Amino acid sequence: MNRRAFVTALGSVLAAPCRAQAQQRGELHRLGLLSVRPSPFLTEPFIASMRDRGWIESRDFAMEPRYTGPNLDQAPTLAKELLDLKVSVILAITTATAQAARKVTHTVPIVMMASGFPVEAGLAESMARPGGNVTGLSIYAGGSLFRKYVQLLRDLTSTLKTFAVLWNYVPPGFVKEEVDTALTELKQAAVALGVTARVFEIYARADLDRALANLRRERADAVFITSGGPLFTKETAAEIATFMLQQRLPTLTDFVGTSFSAGSLMTYSATAVELAQRSAGFVDRILRGARPAELPIEQPTRFELIINLKIIKALGLTIPPSLLLRADQVIE
Repeated sequence: MNRRAFVTALGSVLAAPCRAQAQQRGELHRLGLLSVRPSPFLTEPFIASMRDRGWIESRDFAMEPRYTGPNLDQAPTLAKELLDLKVSVILAITTATAQAARKVTHTVPIVMMASGFPVEAGLAESMARPGGNVTGLSIYAGGSLFRKYVQLLRDLTSTLKTFAVLWNYVPPGFVKEEVDTALTELKQAAVALGVTARVFEIYARADLDRALANLRRERADAVFITSGGPLFTKETAAEIATFMLQQRLPTLTDFVGTSFSAGSLMTYSATAVELAQRSAGFVDRILRGARPAELPIEQPTRFELIINLKIIKALGLTIPPSLLLRADQVIE
């Protein structure tokens, strides 16, 4: 082959992927979003990360959000609506919304943005090889995060013997199998660190009232508050925060959200930006032809410890300097 022919042939080979990409980008992909409620802290950085990967909203893709409400009664119907729109991918915020989408399709790719225990919930054969149409991110799988929560409470309160748990990760908003797994891991972590966990499962407002009444009678040394369910409102979170201040109970939450903003002392959680960015990475690979069955379910690598000094002062506590040095952010 002479030089001119070689260069011509090489140019054709190099141009082929570009032409394929251009043809691919000529299609407007619909991305379904199945979520309990609007979650701009995830969707906005997701859209920005898609843009960084060359996918421009309105030009290359369009978001199709559907909100189920906390009881997920409408989740299967809304998932079917997304299928009728012929979405290329369904983004599911939680394990429960991913499970709802899986009930209506075993072919359209489903990307979990912040799941709990997808294997236990029956959504994947394993973390390394999901084997179906569901992949994405898991925050809790792995077994070490609940131990971290208990350790933080013990670091905060050196005399910690008993901590209470306001646990609102409950069905139907959360999958029973992963709830059971999470509670088991939390209780095992408490035993391993020599403390007692008093768990109050919050299914309804009456459960919360009973839990607070119990804490008024039988004081704990600290409280761990999960995010979601009936506590995930500004009004209720503010009420809980006021109660904790009155009872001088330090609190730890597992997400930077309503409960922490209302007045918790500490939060330790995966960063929403990383969850969104890595979810965009999954969608990018799928739109380019990757099969979700072969994309390992990943775990976040960045967790942030945020401490609120205002709450510490209000509670009259002295926080160990070593804990302050470990904080990623200190609110003064």
